[in-house]
Amino acid sequence: MQTRPLYSLACLTALALCGCAKDSTSVLTDKRWMLVQIDDFPLTLSSYSPTTQSYLKFAADGKRTVGLGPCNSFSGQYSLGGSGQQLSISAQAATKATCGGQNIEDKYLTILPLTARFEIVGQELRLYDASAAQPRLLFKQAPQ
Repeated sequence: MQTRPLYSLACLTALALCGCAKDSTSVLTDKRWMLVQIDDFPLTLSSYSPTTQSYLKFAADGKRTVGLGPCNSFSGQYSLGGSGQQLSISAQAATKATCGGQNIEDKYLTILPLTARFEIVGQELRLYDASAAQPRLLFKQAPQ
């Protein structure tokens, strides 16, 4: 009976499968996620300039968020839950400038700490609150 070739094949298969899996931290972190939609309202640009768009970034340390709303930069904390898609985001501390997009920014910063889970589909990050079937915030990954 030749068990050695079967054992080697099983080990190689297991290594290949493990190498393909990405943990939830690595798919979120050190990417700039550009805000493209709040609830059913699509967004395009920030009030900063015609080329600057609101974004959210998760630091690789697994703790800090930084971002830009239509009017202000902000930062806070985040944590990932055990199931891989659970995500908790703290209330964000923001600078205090006002602009024409203030109501949009207020909604953005109000919804962020309601986040209970996330989903990544292709280059899209979707944030859900505990009760929503549809994402509350939708982001697209910025080109690297």
